[in-house]
Formats: sequence, C-alpha cells, structure tokens
Amino acid sequence: MDDNAQNGSGDQRSDHWARLDAFLQTDPRDAGCDEAMEILDVYGELLAAGDDPSERFPGVHAHLSACGPCAQDLEGLLLALTGSASSRHGPPQHAGEDSYIGP
Repeated sequence: MDDNAQNGSGDQRSDHWARLDAFLQTDPRDAGCDEAMEILDVYGELLAAGDDPSERFPGVHAHLSACGPCAQDLEGLLLALTGSASSRHGPPQHAGEDSYIGP
C-alpha cells in the first residue's frame, strides 16, 4: 500500500519525518523543560546581572537554545527583571515554537 494513501496525505508524513529529525538532533546535554523551569529564575537573574549562566548550567542553556516555549519564558522573565527582553548572554534562538517537540 502507498505510504501517502495510508497516512492520508504526503504533508502529514513529511511532518512526522521532520519532527523525528528534530528529535534525533536533540543535544544530549539538554536538561528538558522541567529542569529548565525549575532553575529559570536563577538563570534569568544571572543573565540580568550580566553573568553567563551557560557555563554554570550547560544543560539548561542547551534546552533554552532548542525549546521555543521555554526560551520565550526566559525572555518574559528578562523583560520583567530588566525592562528589556534581549540579552547578549542569552541562548541563541535556533528553534521556534513550530519546531518544538514536547515531552
């Protein structure tokens, strides 16, 4: 049976492959959403103070670099702490919400 016919559409199948590919490219140091949220206030305060928390929390940094929703939470926290959402020491914005694969 044709894979496209079985799945109903080729786009849906392509989306599954794209999601699998994104999952397989996950940084093994990625701490995950739970740990990132647990330490986000400390991470944000270090950023706001001009420190580089990526050295102290590399797993959280890896996660914030890959998880759009968690990175947005960090941006909101920085906005609340400093009045500015951007930081020169913040995680690079490689992923957006569209590429996020939840737990």
